[in-house]
Amino acid sequence: MSTPTDTSYDTPVIPRKVPAGPPLNWISAAVRLLRSNWGVILPAYLLVFLVPALIQYGAMEVISGGSVFGTVVLVIVSIFVTLLLNAGMVALFHSAAEGTPRFTQVFSGFSGHTILHTFLMVVMMIVVGIVLSVIGYVISSIADFSFSSVSRYGMGGFMDGGFGPSAGIASILLMFIAVLCALVLFGALFFYAIPLIVVARQGALEAVRNSLRACFKNLFVLLFFAVNAMVVTQLVLFPTFAIGASTASVIGMTVITIVVSFVWGAVLAGAYYLSFRDVLLGKGDTESDNDIEATVPA
Repeated sequence: MSTPTDTSYDTPVIPRKVPAGPPLNWISAAVRLLRSNWGVILPAYLLVFLVPALIQYGAMEVISGGSVFGTVVLVIVSIFVTLLLNAGMVALFHSAAEGTPRFTQVFSGFSGHTILHTFLMVVMMIVVGIVLSVIGYVISSIADFSFSSVSRYGMGGFMDGGFGPSAGIASILLMFIAVLCALVLFGALFFYAIPLIVVARQGALEAVRNSLRACFKNLFVLLFFAVNAMVVTQLVLFPTFAIGASTASVIGMTVITIVVSFVWGAVLAGAYYLSFRDVLLGKGDTESDNDIEATVPA
């Protein structure tokens, strides 16, 4: 199957710091983007859901057949296909924002460049995960030493000015901070890697580097975006549950919940793309703050 490859953006990728306002704009602009292109975006998003689900169903059948190797292969294939389809979804949102949406863009992830560098990105994720795990093991060993000290000295040690419970609390705090830092670092490294690979046509290493720079330049803005997304999601889903419950039908409630969750998932995917567009595809600090608004049909 031939896949379109003309999704590259014609301006340089420049990680820039955006003001605090865009997170809400990203969500509202994504709603308008979906409203204007729902006939293309929703079928493509449905495909992104169905294909991995069918592969996972096949994996469950293989598991029931007792084939461990086949299960592992199908799980790996499912993860990789999901990444490629999501890459294609980003390309579709990009073409929609540019005013030229095409359903076939959802297959853009299956081009040679994207397959190769997505694979390299996955390898990098595994390597980074191993490195962070080793660092975590070292930190946990230090924490275990502190806990051992607590056990050795006990409450009496605390009363006598020894280690006591304070050492245990410090160890727990150290582990919490270490885990939090590891999660933030891992997320920042790969958060925008897929869009940079499929839209900006960057290599895996360059994409990871630019993703890291962009995320740390906009760490609090992106955290604010995540909080906004979670809050608005609750506001959207709560009435859905209430309406579904009022139908007094489990099937009706399930159908309503699935449909609303599906559409809202497409909105969040669009907001993610628009955040990428604003943070990494901007032309510089002189660009208008309403750049996103201007690219999305009203």
